[in-house]
Amino acid sequence: MDQKILSELGDYLLGHREEIIGEWLRAVEQNPDISSFAHLKDKEELLDHLPELCQNLAELLKSPQSDQKRAEVSRAARVHGKYRWLQGYRLEEVIREASVVRRIISHSWLDAYARKVPKLDGRTRRAAENIIHQAVDDVISDSAKQFSEEQLKATSHLNSLLADALAELRHQKGAAGAQNNEEEETAQSLEEGILIRCRNGS
Repeated sequence: MDQKILSELGDYLLGHREEIIGEWLRAVEQNPDISSFAHLKDKEELLDHLPELCQNLAELLKSPQSDQKRAEVSRAARVHGKYRWLQGYRLEEVIREASVVRRIISHSWLDAYARKVPKLDGRTRRAAENIIHQAVDDVISDSAKQFSEEQLKATSHLNSLLADALAELRHQKGAAGAQNNEEEETAQSLEEGILIRCRNGS
């Protein structure tokens, strides 16, 4: 494995970041299985963490064994998962978006780099592919986990509101029942009083 070539690949991807982002935007907009982006106000909301992902990926290619770089990918992915949840995305859409990133970088742009740099041998290319796949896998895993956590929190909150509403309903029903019982007891007392007066009068 040639680490120098991996580092240069990272610089190459950064140098073409805008093109990669543009290709990703077109692919997402044309994907019938990703429709939630349609209600977003601008492309910055759609892009979200993609520019940062490109930066982190380039850093990983330069330092493949860096736990800090992988941690940065994970952190950004979790922020992305929460952001997509707030935007009304479905979980499968979050996963598909990341899969588009994988396809564009590992196929289109890695192939383009290989044509430009003949010294990219099979071993170094496999190392690059592994780094790219691992990074995207981390993005999918961590963003999906955060998305699911947000979904669970929202469900728990909804269940709590529902439980409070039911408790209030039971309380109101119980209060109304107690009032009805009190009215029935008052009516019964009045009736008994009238009967006693009638007997005494007779």
